[in-house]
Order: sequence, then C-alpha cells, then structure tokens
Amino acid sequence: MGLSEKAFAFLKKTPVKFVATLGEDGYPNVVPILSVTAWDKDTLCFVRFMVWKTRRNLEERKKVAVSALGLFRALEVLAEFTGFEKSGPRLDFFNSQAMYRYNAYFGAGQVGVLKVFAEKGWSKANPWRMLQAKIMPGMNNGHGPEVMPGAVSEKFRRALAAKYLAWIDEQGWPRLLPSPGAFPLSPRQMGIAGMSKLFQGFAPGKPLALSVLATEPTAYQVKGKFAGMQSMSGISLAVIELEKSFSAAPPLPGEQIYPRSA
Repeated sequence: MGLSEKAFAFLKKTPVKFVATLGEDGYPNVVPILSVTAWDKDTLCFVRFMVWKTRRNLEERKKVAVSALGLFRALEVLAEFTGFEKSGPRLDFFNSQAMYRYNAYFGAGQVGVLKVFAEKGWSKANPWRMLQAKIMPGMNNGHGPEVMPGAVSEKFRRALAAKYLAWIDEQGWPRLLPSPGAFPLSPRQMGIAGMSKLFQGFAPGKPLALSVLATEPTAYQVKGKFAGMQSMSGISLAVIELEKSFSAAPPLPGEQIYPRSA
C-alpha cells in the first residue's frame, strides 16, 4: 500500500527524518538520516553517507521504519529495503543538490531504495514536552557506570533537539516515535514523560533505543531496557536502564562510546 497524498507531500518537504532498523543483537537501531525523501508514493530513497550500522541492518534484515518530524506532528512509514543504486535518476537527483554537488569531500555515491509497506499514521509532537524535559530534575541514584558521558547527556537535556524512541513490535517491525519528553535521570538512566500509553504495552526488559539530533548538528544514540514506570513531581515517567551509547554523526558515526571496545 502506497503513501497518501498528504504523507507524500510531508515527506518531500519536511527536513528532519529518523530511520529505525533491526540490529543483530535484538535491539532496534535509530538514527537521523535527513536525506530520506519520497521518490513516488511507493518508494522512499536516501543517500548512503556514513550509515554503517544502518546499512548492515538493512542488507541483512530489510525491515525499516521512517519518520518525518514537523513542528507539531510526525509521520511514521514502514518499508522494506530493496538495495543500493550506484547510477540512475535517483542518484542524479541527489547529486544535483548543492549539498552534494558542491561538496569538496563527498558526493551522493549510492542511493538506498525503500519500498513502502504501510503508512502507519500520524502522531503529535508536543512542544511542551521539550520544555518539560529541559526543566525536569535528575536523580542521584548511587554509583554506577557512566553510560551517557556529559556530552551525550547534555544533548538529551536540550529543549531544541529532535529525540526519537525506537522499539520492535510483535510482528518484528522496527517502530519509532518522537520522544520530546526524554531526559537523563542519571548517566545510566533515561526518563521519558508523555508516552505512558505506549509503555503500558511494554514488559520490563524490552530492548529500546533513543536517538537525539542537536542543532550543531551532532547526534547520539543510547540503548537499554525498559525498567518500568515511576512518578516524579507528579509526572508519570517511563524509565530506561541504559547499557550502551554511540555517536550517530560525523566524524565518527556509529562509534561505540560506552562500553569501549577492547
């Protein structure tokens, strides 16, 4: 089933997009890929540029979820990866754009192609949650590993940052939604306000991933497991016990920050 006219137009004009894939470790993977666009109502495409882990996930497991984020709403689309193209009209289209045409370091060498499987629908992107996440206090919960170093934690604390949550649904599809209410509870825990309805369907221990895109631009990803709900200052929070953190932008996209590889 292809895209509606409304969804097609939104994907064409909205600059912020995130992509969720299936990792080999049973966790979702979610990163910003701003080049994603709708080629037609049945096809999405993007430039393969510094998407090492996403590329491997797509080639090995095919299923993908794409979300475009506007100021007050977001669209989610499920698709299947069909391959990378090294020539043709889609590659010509990207290389005609100034970002790739006049760049001294790289062009659009390959284009990833996604066949639309289902338009999952629209969700609200509540700006109030961004401010709420900025002002929510953290917790002192004792000693433990610094899964989120200061630079990562600071980006997730920002109000002016795009944040996404990813999970794997019962049908084995990666899924994602904007999570403006995500904020660091500690260097090893993330809290998320405003998504209680979604988390009601998750069992403790469910693998999750969160990504943040800041304005520099720079991006990070953290992964962990759902630890249940708790209340803070009268607000219901989903708590994620973090296990890993990654860079998700140049100069070291996909580099694991914690734990460091031996």
